[in-house]
Amino acid sequence: MKFYKFFSRTALLCLVFCVSFTDAAAKDEWLKMRSKNFRLVGNASKKDILGVTLRFERFREIFRQSFAEVNFNSVVPVNVVVFKSDESLRDFRPLDEDGKKTDSAAGYFQSGEAANYIALSINDKKTLDYRPIFHEYIHSLVNDKLGRSNIQPWLNEGLAEYYETVQIENDREATLGGWREDHLLLLQESKLIPFEAFFETDYYSLRKQGNHGTGLFYAQAWALTHYFKHGEGGARNSQLNKYTQLVLSGKSHRYAFAEAFQTDYGAMERELKKYIEQKNFRAPVAVVANLKDESVFDGETQSAPASEAEAKIILGDLLYQSDRLPEAAAMFEAALKLGGNSSLANSSLGLVKMKQGKLGEAIRYAEKAIALDEKDYLAHYRRAYILSREGMTDYGFVSNYTHARAAQIRASLDEAIALNPNFPASYRLYAFVNCVRSEAIDLAIEYLERALESAPGDQWNQMRVAELAMRKEDFGKARNIARKIYATAPDDRLRVYAKNTIYRIDSYESQLESLRNPHRRRLHDVTDQPLTEEESARLNWLAMQEAINRSLRRAKSDEKRILGYLTKIECGASGIEYSIKTDNQVLKLSSETFETLTLISYIADEAGGQIGCGTRKKNAFAVIVYRPFANADKSKSAGEILSIEFVPEKFKFF
Repeated sequence: MKFYKFFSRTALLCLVFCVSFTDAAAKDEWLKMRSKNFRLVGNASKKDILGVTLRFERFREIFRQSFAEVNFNSVVPVNVVVFKSDESLRDFRPLDEDGKKTDSAAGYFQSGEAANYIALSINDKKTLDYRPIFHEYIHSLVNDKLGRSNIQPWLNEGLAEYYETVQIENDREATLGGWREDHLLLLQESKLIPFEAFFETDYYSLRKQGNHGTGLFYAQAWALTHYFKHGEGGARNSQLNKYTQLVLSGKSHRYAFAEAFQTDYGAMERELKKYIEQKNFRAPVAVVANLKDESVFDGETQSAPASEAEAKIILGDLLYQSDRLPEAAAMFEAALKLGGNSSLANSSLGLVKMKQGKLGEAIRYAEKAIALDEKDYLAHYRRAYILSREGMTDYGFVSNYTHARAAQIRASLDEAIALNPNFPASYRLYAFVNCVRSEAIDLAIEYLERALESAPGDQWNQMRVAELAMRKEDFGKARNIARKIYATAPDDRLRVYAKNTIYRIDSYESQLESLRNPHRRRLHDVTDQPLTEEESARLNWLAMQEAINRSLRRAKSDEKRILGYLTKIECGASGIEYSIKTDNQVLKLSSETFETLTLISYIADEAGGQIGCGTRKKNAFAVIVYRPFANADKSKSAGEILSIEFVPEKFKFF
């Protein structure tokens, strides 16, 4: 069965539930440490954790010095988990697409809403490869502060590939611009990607390329960035900075390139080819960054023992961020047994229950967290976040909130904002609720501006801006933002959301124009006045239906498509039979196995997200595509079912 959940993020669940690592973690002594930009916890020695702290602080300072005009300070902390051995790290590695733990890297970077994570093993300090971690950390800084929607893949990947080679040679100096022999070899064996195509490559198409195509793109991005940094005696480095500033100011990439570098793509392609082919390309590069300013470390780094419960909460959150939900729940539950008065453990467990579809339990854990610590801003935010999930898919679509539910969410967010006015997620969620309800749009815009001050590159905040612009009837602005995000989205969740937002913008504008058509004036006498809440909700519902209609599977000439309720699935030795209740009949359809069925969900309802044998507790409204049998009148089954697409109640074909 091919299962796609549109508008919902598919959690990667561990196939084998194993809690042995929770006992192993209990035997270790854990230490916590805080520097200016990182929070660390680990079962390694204090000396090793301190060494990791200084390495990351120095690496961050090297990158900051290269973009002195950008404020890279972030309100979202970076938690670094330092494991003493590869064995300690093994149980906390992320899962691949097949649900298996990755084994290759000695560490990894994992982004999150309330905290980003770096996890690594200090097992062999001499051979520890920081490059993959540095690479992803650079992406995090670029995406957060410069903006993934602004920075094209060639520069984003070029900067990450370039800075990951930084060599911190002692406590005060670092060398930049190290050679990448693997990239050089690939570039010398292959033709360069034509610059017209190279500069137009977007993030989505880059992800879809094969290994060779992706590898060549990365190599070329590294070489071009290296050339801009060091070629012609470093003369082009200032031009690269100018290019970046022009792009951030809203200029098109092509205009910014020509203005900054005073050349075109073709000429620059020839320059890069010459740079790669030069005989002394492998000469050492001695560019030194000054790390003598002790102020970047906030004086002496603070450290203290971490309790077993504290360690389990951190480890549980690391697992949660990697979508390893059963193991994360086990960690949080173990932490609660050790120290039941932990607000953080309760609210964290609430998030796990929410992702598992257990909304009632999730709310109870969040409210218990607040009862334990009324000053915990994160507990208030998480309660609001969990409440906002009702009727919403994990991809972020919701048709409406009731007045009572919106009031509950806002009350929790008011508390969170009062306790921590610098946490951007609270403002974003508040703006989203107002957008859905079409209420206090100006306040929502103000809140989003606050959120964007701390994270100007946050694409979900920008997505909210697009939706609010639509509510303000600034359709051009809304459409431009949504299209930009669609082209640069890092994952299918945001890409699908952006795509359907574009559909909603188009539909909303079309419906509004129809309402304001003078020939229809008698049907709507106040079209020149602001839309009422009810009218806005109606238009929003129409736009969402249109977006779903555009995404639905189309029936081929030998297929039929119907709307109905899936009421029962009966499994037997001869195959699977599905009962579909339509307006005037109960249709019986069949398939040999679930594997031949495409299942898509456009709703968050748990009944729509899963199928299995037996009578369903709640009938699910769905679009069904099937291939009729030629002898349907003589058969128990009317045809072979091909796809089930769960849709909201009252959905109609357009």
